[in-house]
Amino acid sequence: MLKRSFLVALLLVPLAAGLWPALRATAKESMNMMDMMMQAKTPADHEKLAAVYDQEAAEARAKAEMHKKMAADIRKMGGPLFAKLHYEQHCDGLVASFTKAAEEYAALAKAEREMSKEM
Repeated sequence: MLKRSFLVALLLVPLAAGLWPALRATAKESMNMMDMMMQAKTPADHEKLAAVYDQEAAEARAKAEMHKKMAADIRKMGGPLFAKLHYEQHCDGLVASFTKAAEEYAALAKAEREMSKEM
């Protein structure tokens, strides 16, 4: 049991270290989005926000598709290791999350475009 815990920790440390720059970049990007939202006063500002939301929606859709394919490939391979690790359920969950995020970003883009037309 101790051996397994050590192996898991050995795998997680590099993963966490690798994700740290991405997490910092995401936090910085979120602050920029907040600034953009708070300072939007013209139709062009709202159109710019809509374009950012469109890009976020496209990225989320791409990630959903990637995980959908991964889940299908894992199901084709099968085997006890994959079944035990629940990789396909992990991918299915990410597909649902990224699909929902894409829908929400698309709704925000639509709302920003409507706002720009009302100005």
